[in-house]
Amino acid sequence: MSGSDVGAWQGAKEKSEDHLKLTAEQNRLVTARWEAAEEARGRLDGIMRGIEEQSVSRGGKLEGLENSLKGLDSFRRKAAVEVKRNGGDAQEVCEDVEDLNRYTLTFEADAYVEGTNQAYAELRSRGYEPLSETNTWEDPVYKGVNTTWQHPETEEKFELQFHTPESFVAKSENHELYELTRSGKFEEISAGDKELAKSYKEAADLLQNERYANVRIPPGVEEVGRPLVRAKLNPDVDPAIVQEVRVMEADLRATHEAAAQSNGQSQSVALGDGLEESLQSEGPGLRNRLATKTEPRQQSRTTAPVVDPLPSQSRGRGPALM
Repeated sequence: MSGSDVGAWQGAKEKSEDHLKLTAEQNRLVTARWEAAEEARGRLDGIMRGIEEQSVSRGGKLEGLENSLKGLDSFRRKAAVEVKRNGGDAQEVCEDVEDLNRYTLTFEADAYVEGTNQAYAELRSRGYEPLSETNTWEDPVYKGVNTTWQHPETEEKFELQFHTPESFVAKSENHELYELTRSGKFEEISAGDKELAKSYKEAADLLQNERYANVRIPPGVEEVGRPLVRAKLNPDVDPAIVQEVRVMEADLRATHEAAAQSNGQSQSVALGDGLEESLQSEGPGLRNRLATKTEPRQQSRTTAPVVDPLPSQSRGRGPALM
């Protein structure tokens, strides 16, 4: 696909995102920016694997590397929201975006600060410098350190989040609530009533906060990054609105899970078709080779990658805090 070959774009109706739109020109710019990030992905993945290897002694783990490139439709949604909400142009959105390539490192709480500082040192040794460093461990609805990096000799930017295993799980479980908040859905269903839209957001904040109740704040984390508290909880939100948001979250999660299941089935069918084509083209030789591989091989012990359970395994990576 080429950025010059695309037309206008509209969000999916089944996800209640059909209010989000890009013109053909806006979509061309967005697609071209995404393709540049796609081209950089292999090189950046290799750098981050090196960072992980350097941090293993401190329990560092690179989470969800298979999701290191934001999905194209996800970027289109983000761009459409920014254009609609802020009146910005697509070119500005494409220049400002820093999280098309995105990564997450986790450390246990007691090793978190030391591990984060080591990752900083390793990136700087490779010529990268941070563009932003935001510490939201005191925030009630999103806890972690979000950073963005750029090499002075390139225009490539990437996001690197630092979490504990527990904060990573809470952030992942909150994804639908985050998506509802950022997509403009609350403003749409409030029909111009700003106070009602605010109440929906405050309800979502309360529900996100619930999942951080048992997440431990790493000792000494206040020395990392710029502290930011984005949300203030309102415990007096109408319980009916809280329940309504719970239902919206459950519905969106069901939609995501159905999409993920459908995608998995499509991949299985494609794999089966490909194998059958190989059997037909290579004939008995391939069949015989497959037949001899009946003894299980002893494989080296590896840790399975942690996968964000969202549609097509593309769960959002949390707020891009800039």
